[in-house]
Amino acid sequence: MRLLAAAVLLVLGVVASPAQAAGGATSRAIAADTVEAHYKVAGPWAVTTADAPGVRLYYPANLGAGGFKHPIITWGNGTNAVPTQYNGVLNQLASWGFAVVASTDTTTGTGSEMIAAAQYLVDRNSDSSSVFYGKLDVTRVGAVGHSQGAGGSVNTATKSAGLIDTVVPIALPAPVWVSSGDAFSVSRLTCPVLFLSGANDVFISPNSAVQAYYDQVPGAAAKALLKGADHNTIQGTGGGFLGYLTAWLMYRLQDDAYARGAFAGATPEINTNASWQNQVEKNLP
Repeated sequence: MRLLAAAVLLVLGVVASPAQAAGGATSRAIAADTVEAHYKVAGPWAVTTADAPGVRLYYPANLGAGGFKHPIITWGNGTNAVPTQYNGVLNQLASWGFAVVASTDTTTGTGSEMIAAAQYLVDRNSDSSSVFYGKLDVTRVGAVGHSQGAGGSVNTATKSAGLIDTVVPIALPAPVWVSSGDAFSVSRLTCPVLFLSGANDVFISPNSAVQAYYDQVPGAAAKALLKGADHNTIQGTGGGFLGYLTAWLMYRLQDDAYARGAFAGATPEINTNASWQNQVEKNLP
């Protein structure tokens, strides 16, 4: 049964995003005490949305400003959910320079819907009639999803022959909740993965299941649970997930050295953040 649902001037505390360096948006610098605080707020790019057959798009309004090439994020909804239930997350990622494509399908567990959505944007990059023409970095694609879509994000990576460069499954369901048609294998992942879940999500995506998934990943991985968050906290505004979700994607898809500090190095910031628990990382460059 399907489940319901960048070096940084640390001394000054000021950072400039790659988008700002590319001249892609406002020149404001955002002061931040932590990586999480820096990336939990909207980024420097104004955002616009559009609908196309089978997908909803969230992307920087000033596409390609300063010659910047936008990495792609393909999003997977939870069971019976639609992209507008995740406006907080999807607008947030677009504001940090990502071109986000979200399947409007309410069942995204197989990954096929997310692969098709990603391919839609890849194809638009070579379509001279498209606003995306020549403005996307089709070599940098991430798969992110919630619940059933979290499983879909894993399937997107393992079934798409190298299309996906990083995966973020949010509230990935324990095996008991996964239908045979949506089965996924984290042991087949060859790209870095960040598992996020809520500490109060003890029924569908508990720490025991997320830890087991983490342990099965042969390569680069990280994992953390947000205190006070339940299975659907990611919906709406995105809650406390926004900062580190954005930071991970900036680190992995925009080579942001400041964002990297949240997960890698001698003392990853997320490991000392009292708002999170069960944090662990391995094999991160």
